[in-house]
Amino acid sequence: MGKQAGRDQPLGQVTLSLPDPGQPPAWRRHRLPGEGVRAALGSADSGSPQFQGEWFVVGLAGSTHRKTDSSLLSPFTATFEKNENGSLKVSYVMTRGHRCITWSYVLIAAAQPGGFSVDNTAAPGKGPEEVQVHDTDYSVFALMLSRRRSGGQSVLTVSLLCRTWVIRTRVLERFVHLVRAQGLSDNNVVFPDLAGPGR
Repeated sequence: MGKQAGRDQPLGQVTLSLPDPGQPPAWRRHRLPGEGVRAALGSADSGSPQFQGEWFVVGLAGSTHRKTDSSLLSPFTATFEKNENGSLKVSYVMTRGHRCITWSYVLIAAAQPGGFSVDNTAAPGKGPEEVQVHDTDYSVFALMLSRRRSGGQSVLTVSLLCRTWVIRTRVLERFVHLVRAQGLSDNNVVFPDLAGPGR
């Protein structure tokens, strides 16, 4: 994936290097602020005001993704809003040329902290989908896992969300580490194309 940068990087200039499996990533060697966020999710879950609001989807990795798909992936945002019944509405907005594409779904909280299931009542026949907020510090980044079945196949997606389009190096390290832990490779990682036609 190329040389890993040593500073915060604007999206579009991101290159990755999967860490040496014999070496723990830097964020494991040196404890960082927000390190205990997974424990915090038990008391301040993803439906809390801290997590809600707009996020930029700055990286995706998945079993159905390929690096060559970057030119097909336009920039998009995800906005999280808590409903009165405690569920979480997720609204996406993607710009593609001069068009604005929107879609949304509702997340139902699961017993596991940070865990949700997608409400498919409006889409009969669609298989179940589980979503997990794996890690977040609320103010800078969030890492999310999604698992569903499609056509008899298990589909896994890892999403990197940030509050700005700039990816901090330590956040990039966490993303790469999680991607690798899920059995995915650098070829499964895609970043939105900010320089494509019409952007």
